[in-house]
Amino acid sequence: MQDLIFAISSEKIELQLSDQLLQLDFGLNYIVTQSVRFGRMDALAIEKMIDVIEALLEQLKLDYHSQRIAQTSDVYMRQLSALFFNDVKHIDRSMLEHAFNEWVERLEYYADKAENDFKLWAYFVLIREMMHHLNVVEITIVNR
Repeated sequence: MQDLIFAISSEKIELQLSDQLLQLDFGLNYIVTQSVRFGRMDALAIEKMIDVIEALLEQLKLDYHSQRIAQTSDVYMRQLSALFFNDVKHIDRSMLEHAFNEWVERLEYYADKAENDFKLWAYFVLIREMMHHLNVVEITIVNR
């Protein structure tokens, strides 16, 4: 298992694997501007986010076969934990997938909860895709 530390902001995505620092100069703002149309989150926006994020993650050229345990102190991860996971600090792949499916099924309800915070939703989609494409099996929320 590999340890992964990540930080995702409006302007960039940083991943640290062992002693290797990977940075993408595209962050949540880029994902939102490429995906959200007409100022609303809908199924089409989510599908577009997935496409944009997959393209970004493929640039990293990381081996999928290595399972990874991730850590982050991102504020958006804390918000997702509060919204979907009762503020737990460890979120595994099945928990996240269940929450993601619930979110997709109840978009209008969650839009009201997060006041259409498109960056939060882009973060959620990005985390889900990281779990799939980077083989992240668990995320731990840490204080920094």
